[in-house]
Amino acid sequence: MFRLANAVERRIAGLPGTQGMSKDYVLRALTKEGRAALRRFTGAERLAPFVEGAKEFRKLTARERTVGEAMTVYVRLDVITAMHAALEDPWMIEPRATVVGAFLVAIVTRLIEARRAG
Repeated sequence: MFRLANAVERRIAGLPGTQGMSKDYVLRALTKEGRAALRRFTGAERLAPFVEGAKEFRKLTARERTVGEAMTVYVRLDVITAMHAALEDPWMIEPRATVVGAFLVAIVTRLIEARRAG
């Protein structure tokens, strides 16, 4: 299940080029772009810009997150291992979906901020 921080979700409203589109439609488009970015990752070096965002998202309580939709995200196994290590979970105890989801949120958050900065 894709989740996003409430504060970030509110920033979707008014993104340039989204007039007349629903917030859900824009969010689905951004997550599609984020999933494509995750598929292109080939190692830990591509994760570096998103580690802090993923860590910050994991600190949020359930009330501070929106509930999105279920989705499948394809990521290379070596990248998943690097994600676990970057989030200080080297024994890979956290569920893969949780770890990959945190990085997806970090990517989508960065996409939103980049579009707002325009």
